[in-house]
Amino acid sequence: MGDPKALSTVFYLGATGYIGGAVLAELVKTHPELKVTALVRNPSHVKAIRDLGVEVVEGSFSDTDLISSRVRAADITVNSADSDDTALNEAILAGQRARVVDDGKLPAVLLHTSGVAVFVDGGKEGKHDPNSKFWNDANEADIRSITPQMLHGQVDAPILKAAEEGFTESYIICPAAVVGPSTGPVPSSSVFFKFMVQLVLAFKKAVYVGEGENIFYTVRLDDLVDLYKRVFARILSRADANASPYSRYYIGVSTPDPWKHILTVFGATLARNGKLEDATAQSIPLSVIPPPASLFFGASQHVRGERAKNLGWEARPVVLEDWADEGITAALASLQK
Repeated sequence: MGDPKALSTVFYLGATGYIGGAVLAELVKTHPELKVTALVRNPSHVKAIRDLGVEVVEGSFSDTDLISSRVRAADITVNSADSDDTALNEAILAGQRARVVDDGKLPAVLLHTSGVAVFVDGGKEGKHDPNSKFWNDANEADIRSITPQMLHGQVDAPILKAAEEGFTESYIICPAAVVGPSTGPVPSSSVFFKFMVQLVLAFKKAVYVGEGENIFYTVRLDDLVDLYKRVFARILSRADANASPYSRYYIGVSTPDPWKHILTVFGATLARNGKLEDATAQSIPLSVIPPPASLFFGASQHVRGERAKNLGWEARPVVLEDWADEGITAALASLQK
């Protein structure tokens, strides 16, 4: 896909987010030679991003013409902003398609953030079947099986198709629920912690489905950033530029945890912080859980990140109790803003 020197400009979406901000901070530190431009939605965050040496474009995700134009001009686009925003994804792919079709250039790189919820097994009873199918990022057939009907699939599938058609050079990182302190330029809270805190507080108790044996994965933020760093090195080296897009998909997970244990930790921590009267996690029917939680609260994830590990990446074990106080405190503060 051309001279590696051609990859010199980056358009970045998600610069102020929990994952995106941490990745951006590492990216500019590791690759100061790159010219990075970031979309910033909140004017109060502009200085923090500029202080990293990043050029700022102010706008929102609804500014699709602006986004397409910036994507079209960039050698690399990073989307760590939203794994489900189809309009945003369409704007990104439109810009990259125009770069190829109208400008006559080689496909630009798209580094996209998805999430392992794409691989939930559809269970509804809170059970864990160890003999269920495991999705493996090193198995291209598994990645080819991603459809728009799957969680996050409405974005992943069009990206993979566009890459197969030659309009983008896609790399997708698919992380588990992320824990750990915010390290980006704008302090933020884990989406996982915010989502779980909101759900528990809405029910006024920690809840799970059935026996709560269904499995959910987590990963540390600093370990996840290291995976991005390794994938970005592959991008700049052009090692996989001509490879199948289905071989450029990386699952970033560490520890599988039963939902009952996860909710027990959230219940105990929120009760200790005076947010719940009863710390006990309780089983409830899936039918009373609203979407989107209902789509995965009774289900399991079964994944293997062998391709990620083949990059030399290792995720340290996650003991949720070690991260609960800090994560829930940050989530509560974020939800009060």
